[in-house]
Amino acid sequence: MNGAIQPRWPIMRHRSPPVAFMTRLLSSTLPLLAALLAGCAAVPVRAAAKPAEQATPCTRTAVPGDDLQAAIDGLPAQRRATLCLQSGHYELAGLLAIHRDGITLRGTGTDTVLQLRDGVQQPLLVIGDYANEVPSAPIRNVVVENLHLIGNHAAHEFMPEHPYLSNSAVVVRGGHDVDLRQIVVERCRSACLLSERDTQGLVITDSDVSGATWDGVSFNRSSHVTMSGNHVHDNAAAGITTEHLEDSDIRDNVFERNGSQGLYLSDSRDNRFVGNRFVGNTRAGVFLTCSIRYRTPEVLCWDNSMSQDNVFEHNVFEGSPYTFTIGVDRAADCKAADFKPNLWRDNQADASGFNPPKDVYGTCVDTGRS
Repeated sequence: MNGAIQPRWPIMRHRSPPVAFMTRLLSSTLPLLAALLAGCAAVPVRAAAKPAEQATPCTRTAVPGDDLQAAIDGLPAQRRATLCLQSGHYELAGLLAIHRDGITLRGTGTDTVLQLRDGVQQPLLVIGDYANEVPSAPIRNVVVENLHLIGNHAAHEFMPEHPYLSNSAVVVRGGHDVDLRQIVVERCRSACLLSERDTQGLVITDSDVSGATWDGVSFNRSSHVTMSGNHVHDNAAAGITTEHLEDSDIRDNVFERNGSQGLYLSDSRDNRFVGNRFVGNTRAGVFLTCSIRYRTPEVLCWDNSMSQDNVFEHNVFEGSPYTFTIGVDRAADCKAADFKPNLWRDNQADASGFNPPKDVYGTCVDTGRS
């Protein structure tokens, strides 16, 4: 795969609200499928996150009104430490940063609310080095659990002081073995949850993600992600967007009522999507595509960046016009000798998928049919 892949965030910026987005792509060389159907049925899904067991004792406790950044920075060095937040409302005038290994940030459940003050042009929580565009070192063994995180709809998608840093609710930068569990995240200016900069071993479990201006969850330059038991719903764009995701396991989640697709999979390979429910997503359950290199004079992808060798099995698709659609072009199609088609096995659906003409673009998805 071409090593010079277009960074994830400029790609995000080109995506407009659903109708404009599809119209622009249809006018380009990408033979994308236009599908906008009104009316997506609401389906009951899992409840909000429940409190987890106290796995480690509290090193220090904070209450509303405390300086949370000072409390994080004051945790003992050279060993694992846990900051426990008592229930209540914590208004944040700026981002919180976890920038050393072995920290756990734990609330009591949905009644521990961290909310970014309106007008603040920053992410809510950054795990890793945010002061440098390329993190100076990975961050390891961080846990964030049992919290209700509320961002804001700030004017800008990126932090003015650090324009490479998106105003997401949680940004994981170069994280190794970071665990986000039993959190509720909503009202996010960019993606609600974002991993980037070669994050590895991220785990997201039993969480509720909604109300993003763009995507609910974004995986950018990430690998070995595990995501299970989550409800990702009512986001303006996709439930999940990936820009180079590898060797990851996404299973037993619900992706519901998102404004474009349940899953937008770009330049990604060797991932498993098992036992998920895709419900009422506006355009399709899944969109498989390549990584855009140029937008003018034509939309053209990086060479050989089409998503491949991903497995979709035992998923359920309901209430969308298509189970999957494909976006390919002459720079990134599915005809190369070493291209491995995406596999579609034992999925249940009330609609069909769309493969582009095989003689022109090759087999992008192997559905087991000739």
